Amino acid sequence: MASFVCGLLFILLGGATVRAEPGATGEASLELVHEDRLGPGSHWELVSVEYLLDGRALPSSAPSEASSGVKHPLPLGLRWLDVSAIYVGRSSVFSYVEGYRFVMRARVTLDARPGDLVRITSTAFAKDGITVQWQQRPSFLVMGQPSEAVVGIEYGPAMNAPLPEDVAARVVDEVLAEARRRSARAPAATASTSSDELPVTCVLAPVFFDFFDTRISGEGEQALLRAAECLQRRPHLRVRLQGHADVMGPESVNTSLGLGRAQSVAAMLQSMGIEGSRLYLETRGAELPPCDDGTAGCFARSRRVELVAEPTPP
Repeated sequence: MASFVCGLLFILLGGATVRAEPGATGEASLELVHEDRLGPGSHWELVSVEYLLDGRALPSSAPSEASSGVKHPLPLGLRWLDVSAIYVGRSSVFSYVEGYRFVMRARVTLDARPGDLVRITSTAFAKDGITVQWQQRPSFLVMGQPSEAVVGIEYGPAMNAPLPEDVAARVVDEVLAEARRRSARAPAATASTSSDELPVTCVLAPVFFDFFDTRISGEGEQALLRAAECLQRRPHLRVRLQGHADVMGPESVNTSLGLGRAQSVAAMLQSMGIEGSRLYLETRGAELPPCDDGTAGCFARSRRVELVAEPTPP
């Protein structure tokens, strides 16, 4: 996942000079507007737009009123305006994420003159992605008028992460539904060889996943069928399911991906007759990549669940 994992773009554009309002003398005003072109008709919802002027919170308005423009007194001289816009929605590229949070941050340095009406407008919209995996991505445009009053802008770290409660609920619901569906149609693996003729342990193949996905492919299902057959014949073994992700994303997303993949494997093994008490789930995120050459093949091998068979403790 691109280091998306979901990119945020801030651009500061200088606009035409805004004339002072009639009768304005010795003071300046600050007008704040947020245009929401991302939320309507999409999976994204604007939660809040927050402003800090020199570290002090300005009175906020409801998301539905953010586009109407709210005016505040603006002291003269150098001032710092911090802008934060927060969106929550459902990601089309995460199979298990119900809630996903995007936060944009920007600091605008202002130097207003007497009589200035300084207008700061932020706009959120969707644009085409820069990779095959990201068909669309949220982007933000920040404009300031008059340009003479906008000294510059600094960009804070943009946060993008699943909402923990929604991720957990989504994972559990999908895994349980998949287990019930497969239990109804898949017979449990049966032992056909005497335990005296079997090796002591099972060498289990890893299960690989698509980009940003927790669903098991047909090839992965075949690997798990072979694993279930081996485990059915060796009831003294338990299995440690270690979920992994590639390095193309923030730590919070990689950790959730690893957990979701391990849970998907556990659900399928249970549907094949392996008791849940024999399965132990771990998520390692992107901590243990099998390679470090940065190629697409390396990323594909990183998106996996490793199945480690070990004796059940007494």
